[in-house]
Amino acid sequence: MFQSLVRFLIRFLPASLGLRLIRLLAERTLRPPLHPAQQEALAHAQPLRYGHDGSHTAWSWGHGPLVVLVHGWNGRAGQMAPLAAHLAQQGMRCVAIEITGHGSSPGRRTCWGSFIHDVAALQRALGEPVHAWVGHSAGALTLMAARATGAIQGARFVSICAPSHPFPPIAVIRQKLNPPEPALQRYREHIAGQFGLSWSALEGGAAWRGTVEPQLLFYDATDRFVPHTEGDRVAALCPQARLVKTHGYSHTKVLGAPEMMRAVSDFVVSG
Repeated sequence: MFQSLVRFLIRFLPASLGLRLIRLLAERTLRPPLHPAQQEALAHAQPLRYGHDGSHTAWSWGHGPLVVLVHGWNGRAGQMAPLAAHLAQQGMRCVAIEITGHGSSPGRRTCWGSFIHDVAALQRALGEPVHAWVGHSAGALTLMAARATGAIQGARFVSICAPSHPFPPIAVIRQKLNPPEPALQRYREHIAGQFGLSWSALEGGAAWRGTVEPQLLFYDATDRFVPHTEGDRVAALCPQARLVKTHGYSHTKVLGAPEMMRAVSDFVVSG
């Protein structure tokens, strides 16, 4: 009912009010249930706090070189837990973050800026060099954007099903609301502002350009949310990156794929 009302109203409102309605819908977050394997892996983690008031949550496994894992939009740390537990068994210390509005961290809304701010806050709280950052979807894109501005540092990066720029929410809002183009353009500008860039710069791959750290790109050919061809585009922007593709796992099930775990383990541990 709410979405239908917004879809009707947005056709008649000024672009500025249209943007407010878009944000009202787009920035709400979900907390998906965890599968048994994810619950089991998370049960072996220790909680830790981060943020200026210690209100945000992350989870830690093992000991050794530090690996930080970042879920995607409407994801949660538990989705990264099986991979984190697997890497911990290989001698790594793994920390999976819960971004604002996700998992056990506070809030019912989030934004791209929250991802960028929170990963930087976590690195400050951990106070040690990061051997590898591992991000899924929006988490991977924002890691690369934070890297590009110097907000975070790491020796290597893994991007799983990452969009080359933040187009997925544009596609979702277009499908759900079919807003007038001026309101949609305001939304693009609003997103770009959170990256400190123009939309055209983001479209041009600004978050990825200049990457010198070793990088693994992982995509699934049956992903309908972030097409696997985005991997080809990102690989062209990062010639030093290794691109791996699977088939049959889709956008989130790929986080439990044995092929993904082997590839990430080889890249992070064996390097």
